Parts: sequence; structure tokens; C-alpha cells
Amino acid sequence: MRPVRVSAPSNAHVDMIAVPTSRPVSYLAHAVRLAERLDCTLLVLASGKCSASEVVRRYGARLDDRLIVIDVPIGYAQSEPMFRFRADAVAPEVTTRPSDTSVKRNLALVLAKSLGVRALFFLDDDIIVPDWVDVCRAAAVMGRGHRAAGLFVDGYPDNSVVCHANRLTGGQQDTFVGGGALMVDAQQATGFFPNVYNEDWFFLLDSAADRAVATTGTAVQRPYDPFHSPHRARGEEFGDVLAEGLFWRLDLGDSVRGADAAFWKRALDRRLHFIDEVQERVGRMRDAPSLRWRIEASLEAATLAHHTFTPSICAHYLESWLHDRKGWNRRLARMPFGRPLGELLASLHLTLAGTADPGMRTIPAPTVVMSPDPQPLADSHGEPLWGLRSPLTVAAAGRRASVPSVDSSLTA
Repeated sequence: MRPVRVSAPSNAHVDMIAVPTSRPVSYLAHAVRLAERLDCTLLVLASGKCSASEVVRRYGARLDDRLIVIDVPIGYAQSEPMFRFRADAVAPEVTTRPSDTSVKRNLALVLAKSLGVRALFFLDDDIIVPDWVDVCRAAAVMGRGHRAAGLFVDGYPDNSVVCHANRLTGGQQDTFVGGGALMVDAQQATGFFPNVYNEDWFFLLDSAADRAVATTGTAVQRPYDPFHSPHRARGEEFGDVLAEGLFWRLDLGDSVRGADAAFWKRALDRRLHFIDEVQERVGRMRDAPSLRWRIEASLEAATLAHHTFTPSICAHYLESWLHDRKGWNRRLARMPFGRPLGELLASLHLTLAGTADPGMRTIPAPTVVMSPDPQPLADSHGEPLWGLRSPLTVAAAGRRASVPSVDSSLTA
């Protein structure tokens, strides 16, 4: 996977932005602003602290007929056959995640495919795209030998807890493109997002194997504390082992189908050795004892997670996932695409909210016009350039000592 430098042509456009969210509705401010600038449809898949009614109340008037909002019920993936997979039953106490991000992204794929969307941009609610043209650049990459294009995530690194500990203690640590800022061709996508950590790696695996994943542009992830709870590290470990093991096979030039229990034994030993090395470096930390203790607790939780799965479970999960891929594509092929949006959602036992027409069969074509000097939506640190931090507001503040400190993610 190599960075691709492209200029966004005047006819480059984005059809849909899909945001899976469970945070308060204010976290959608950037996605709404981005959809306004790109004149594209915004699909909000809401649960938890975010409700469809509140999204419509807050942002409905700003997107005309381009807002689709859906409340995704608790346990929806288990109740709806379209989104239920065999791999979910493989050691569910260690393989599945409490998050519903996977089913929301899968739902976005189904809706996008039905509505004829090609340029589908997945955006997490804690991700900022400073230059909106970068999203058009990612769309322009589609069809040039690439089936997906991820924005390079700057700001806070997008890693697992163990890998954050590795970076903090001086280890070399890269990042991979992820579903937080990812452009895909919805009509060509064959993968799905399993309910396991690193689900986006699984979705991209075949494209990565074909060297069909590009990186272009920049996104910024908001900071968070990866060591807040050891449970986070424990819940990530199985998915981290699987994803890194599979991409390790690709690096070796091997097929993922040959990853048997013997391979996973080597992968697990390799992972535990890696964690031991990080733990050794953490033990040499002399500053910030509170941080050191929290890192040590997370690494211990990651190590203990290995008691809950075996090489055979890893091999079984992979076999089940490969079976699910075939089943997913069979289900997609049987979907009666081209039906009105409201009817399609009703068949999936979901209710349409927003300003979009329930009778529409294809999304409205974007009319965004590229300008030679576009105004960015955020600065290089991901701080939005509107609301209390916009250039106009700062200028109007005159020579005041400081601009009021606000959570820019809450600025509508």
C-alpha cells in the first residue's frame, strides 16, 4: 500500500458520507458541515446517546433532501438474518465486541449498493477532515486500480492499546488505513465488517492482497485515553492477533486460506513475545508512575486474554469468516435492489428518519463545483474553522488575549 498523490478533477464527487455514531448528536457537526460542502447525502446510523429524532431536529434543515437517519436497535445484528454471521458464534466471549459499529457499516454498504452509490465515504464521529477536497481526491482514486482509499490519520494515532504502549515506550509503530476515514466503491465492495476488533482490516483484506488500497489526503482523530480501562486491551487482543497475523501472511506471500492451527501457534507466540518486550520497556519508565501503572494493567489484561482463545479457535474463526464472506455476497445478490428507500428499510425492520424522500430509488447527484482555492473546514490540527474558532470570529474578537475555549466537536 502506497500513498497516491492525485489532483481532484472538477467532476470528482462524493455520493454519500456514512457515519456510525453512538455519541451525543453534537459530534455530528463536522460530518454535517462536510456533507454541506460536498453537496452529498449524509447517512447517520444512530444508537446509544444519539437518536434519529434529535439528529433531524438539530440538522434536518441544513441538508434539504440529503439526510438519511436510522435508529439501529440494540442487538440488531443478532435479530436480523442479513447481518448475522457464523463467525459470531466462535468463542463469542472473546471474539465479539460490545460496539455496534460493524453492523452499522454493513448496513451502510447495503443501502449504498441499493441506491446506486459508488463513492461511499465512511467517517467516524471523532474524525475531522481538515481539507474537504481530500475526500474528493479519495473519490478520484476509485477506478484507477483501487477499490478503496483511506485518508492518512494524523493527530492521535489509530492503534490498539498494546500498540499505543509500544509507541509510548519507544517502539516503532505504524498505522494502517481504517474505517474511520475510508472511501470505497460500494458497487464493487465484496467484503463485510465482522463483529471483531480490526473489522476494517478484514473488510479490506482482499483489496490489500490485490494492492488495490491507496492512501491519499489527511484526517485527524481526536485524542482519547487508551489506558482508561484494561478491559479495552482485553477486548482488542483477539482481533489484533487475527488481523496482524493475516497481514503477516500477505507480507510472506502466502494465502490466508493456509492459516491453520500451526500458523496461529506461531502468531500467538510472536504476539506474546511482542507484549513481553513492551512490558520490559514500560518497567524502565521512571516518569509518570500513574501512567506506567495503567499501561502495565492494560498489557497484563492483553496477556491474560490469550488464556481465552487457542490456535484452534483462531483457525476456526478464520474458516467461519471465509464462509461468511461467501454468504454475505449471496445475500447481497438476493437483495431486491432498486426498491424505494423507505420500502427497503422496512424490509430490514428499520424506520427512515431525516429529510430524504422515502420513495427515492437513487440518491440525488452531487452538484459540488471544485474551486481552485477551496476554503478548508479545519486547520492542520483538526480544529474546525467555523463557529467560535473560525477566522471571522477570531478577527472579530480583536486583540483579546484568548478565544473562549470550547470543545470544537460540539460546535454546530
